[in-house]
Amino acid sequence: MMKQSGILLAGKSLLIAMVLFGGLYGDDFRMPKTTNSLYQKECGSCHMAFLPSMLNQDGWKKMMGTLENHFKTDASLDSQDRKKITEYLVQNSSNNLRNPTGVIAISQMPWFVKEHRKISQKTLSHEKIKTISNCVACHTQALKGDYDEDNIKIPGRSWFIPPLIK
Repeated sequence: MMKQSGILLAGKSLLIAMVLFGGLYGDDFRMPKTTNSLYQKECGSCHMAFLPSMLNQDGWKKMMGTLENHFKTDASLDSQDRKKITEYLVQNSSNNLRNPTGVIAISQMPWFVKEHRKISQKTLSHEKIKTISNCVACHTQALKGDYDEDNIKIPGRSWFIPPLIK
C-alpha cells in the first residue's frame, strides 16, 4: 500500500508541475491581443500595433514621451490621445519583463534578440519581411496575439524547425 501511495503522490506531483510550468517551457506563446482602437488606429497606421506586454511600463512611458523622434520619424500625437494611449500601454504592459539596457525598441529587447538570433540578413531582406520588427510577416497570427511556433511561416522558406530546447 505504501508503494502505491508513493507512486500516486509522484504522479500527482508530476501533473501539477506540468500544469504550472508547461506554459513556461512549451511552444504555446500567446499573449492578450491589442484591444485599444485608438492605439490600433494611431500606431497601427505605420506599423503593427505591438502588444503592450512586449515592453515594460518604463519602456512604454519612455517611448510615448519621445514620439517627436520615434525611431527617426515624427509620430507626434495631440496630448489627449498621447495620454490615453500611454495609459493603455502602461496598464497592459509586462510588469515582469526585465529591460536592463533600457532600450525601447522591442526588436532590441533581450528576449526578442534571443528568440530571433538565428534569422539571417538574407531572410530579413526578403521582400515580404524587410525588417525584423515586421512580426506579421512570419507570425501569421500575430495580430491575434498568437506567436505560437506552430503558426510561423517564414517567407521564402517552405519549412521552419522550432528550437527543441528553450
